[in-house]
Amino acid sequence: MPQIALASTGFFSPADAGAAYTNIQYKGKPDLKANVQLRWGDSNYLKLYQIKILVGRNVQHIDSFQEFLINETYAKLLGFHHPQDALDKQLSFNGKNLPIVGVMRDFHAESMHAAIGPIAFAGGRGSIFHIRLLPKDPEGKLWQTAISKIQKAYKKIYPEADFNYAFLDETIANLYENEQKMSRLLVWATGLMIFISCLGLLGLVIYTTNRRTKEIGVRKILGASVANIVSILSKDFVKLVLIAFLIAAPAAWWSAYKWLEGYAYRTSISWWIFVLTALMILLFALVTLSIQTIRAAIANPVKSLRTE
Repeated sequence: MPQIALASTGFFSPADAGAAYTNIQYKGKPDLKANVQLRWGDSNYLKLYQIKILVGRNVQHIDSFQEFLINETYAKLLGFHHPQDALDKQLSFNGKNLPIVGVMRDFHAESMHAAIGPIAFAGGRGSIFHIRLLPKDPEGKLWQTAISKIQKAYKKIYPEADFNYAFLDETIANLYENEQKMSRLLVWATGLMIFISCLGLLGLVIYTTNRRTKEIGVRKILGASVANIVSILSKDFVKLVLIAFLIAAPAAWWSAYKWLEGYAYRTSISWWIFVLTALMILLFALVTLSIQTIRAAIANPVKSLRTE
């Protein structure tokens, strides 16, 4: 099929939620009982997923387990300070001694919630077909044609079996389904809270300017500019907004810190995020304040004093 770049059979994809764990013994460390994640595939598996082999060679195209590749984490756990030191060492698995023929670069076999653990990759066939398609064409028909051909060939060989497939990026996205749902919920909740807060602030400004109508009129008659009046009216509200931010910032930092603790690999919380947040809050507040304060500042003072 010309639409296919490479094909392989093996275990689940490197980022699939499914995993198999086993006990593998190493004579150099007989007391080590590591829970090793076992994966397998033919000689095309690592090529297809572009998993780099640091030292050694790829597994041979064989049906049963005859040799292992291990990842960097497992090599270090076995006591090898350099990847090449692990080559040709024997691992005991199911009563057989299998040689280490290569060391793979570490890759994530699970979500970022878990740290990269020891992984052993064995040569062997599997029940899952892994296919890398050629890049998508502008019309978008290449992938549709490829999937249609694959389904036809699959049904010809396995007429009674269901044809199911998944793209790797979708499989990875499923690992973070809860985070995606939370993100959408937070976007809506934050937007609603900002809207309600702006309405409350606008109501408070309208109430305050109505109470200070006479003061505004007197200040204008005595020569105060529109900018001065807007500054006087906004100053107290800006102070309240900043006080609210100072109260909320530590709680926000603590919540973000506790959430990030759920990940083995996480970013640090930078100070500039809070500075940017403060500036955005002030911007929203000033836009809301300007709706009424500018209107009050440019009103005719004679009219306001006559009303008073």
